Amino acid sequence: MVITKTPYRVSLFGGGTDFPDWYRKFGGEVLSFAIKKYCYISIKNISIYSSHKYKVVYSLTEVTNDLDQIRHPAVREGIRKYASDARLEIHHFGDLPARSGVGSSSAFAVGLILALHNLKKKNLSKISLAQEAIYLEQVDLKENVGSQDQIACTYGGFNKIDFKKNGEFIVNPIPNKKNLYSEIEMRTCLVYSNISRNSSDISKKLVQNLQGNNLIMNQNQKITESAAKIFFNQGNLDDIGNLLNENFKIKVTLNPDAYTDALKEIYNQGIKAGALGGKVLGAGGGGFLLFWLRRNELVDFRSKMSNFQTFPVELSQTGSELIVV
Repeated sequence: MVITKTPYRVSLFGGGTDFPDWYRKFGGEVLSFAIKKYCYISIKNISIYSSHKYKVVYSLTEVTNDLDQIRHPAVREGIRKYASDARLEIHHFGDLPARSGVGSSSAFAVGLILALHNLKKKNLSKISLAQEAIYLEQVDLKENVGSQDQIACTYGGFNKIDFKKNGEFIVNPIPNKKNLYSEIEMRTCLVYSNISRNSSDISKKLVQNLQGNNLIMNQNQKITESAAKIFFNQGNLDDIGNLLNENFKIKVTLNPDAYTDALKEIYNQGIKAGALGGKVLGAGGGGFLLFWLRRNELVDFRSKMSNFQTFPVELSQTGSELIVV
């Protein structure tokens, strides 16, 4: 049996510039960190004497002898690509809800690929794992997703990720100077909207709207650069809140349908509860909101937002890894 543990991620700035349609023309950069909430995937071989060839357990349980009958697209195409000759039982468990803006689909893809390779005793570098997960989602599954989540989930930590026009990416770790990571943990809170959505459907419209919005996207990139300077140079962390607000306005402009009245109301409540800034994570439409707080106000903020599910943030220094082989 092989079990993988892959962190979810929080994307702070630069979302949209990680879509190939954008960065292959203009380049891109994002700031994101992995969190100590994980996607777990276990895979084991099934005996040839079993009555079925595949068993897949997630929110549903699928048992079949026909690969094409597997309903979970990533599992179906992952097996087809990496283990078409195997008889497999696959289980998935996640610490946070799926389709909630924390990169859960990419964490699943990364963890699945890592598990399938190791089941066959094959090693993968981090860059290869991220690239294969990007290819699986964008090409094999034809999902409208960017390229940052697969990298963040693979590498872990807090990073500035640069996307080159030739499709390559560079991961630049942001150092933990002056206890930066602890400061971030004291200043951030996740609030769950209790709304699930399909990020690919929402992102499809975002990708369409990127065309002809160069001015807005350039503003997006300038905000990312400003935030990166603060994190790399130990600047005033209170300023991150305002930058998140500016970033949120840009996301609403680019894809207004993704930001419902319900989400805007949660955002407004968070600001009234004392947050310096906030944003809807991922493509929008539902899932989690992230709020940026003044130092040492996390407990008070969670109390004021007690009508919602709230989660403190812990940064994960490790990316996707094997925990059982």
